[in-house]
Amino acid sequence: MALKIIETCVNCYACEPLCPSKAIYMSESAGHFKINPRKCTECEGDYKDTQCASICPIEGAILDAQGIAINPPGSLTGIPPERMAEAMAELQAH
Repeated sequence: MALKIIETCVNCYACEPLCPSKAIYMSESAGHFKINPRKCTECEGDYKDTQCASICPIEGAILDAQGIAINPPGSLTGIPPERMAEAMAELQAH
């Protein structure tokens, strides 16, 4: 049982202080935060929701033990993934 932070992490430092098991650390070799799988409890026994995923502003940056994004594309922005390119084009046009 452990979560995983992937390379889309932007090093915002929001998750690291919230981890009750102190499993999140900056990986110099990876260039982004990572989660120590031996320490990660997925906040079980401490919180109802995983704290790192609840604060993470990047969709898809944190994966569960099965490799599924906890905040999948569209979950934070409300923009369905199939509309994201169109929405970004609209934003850049203004």
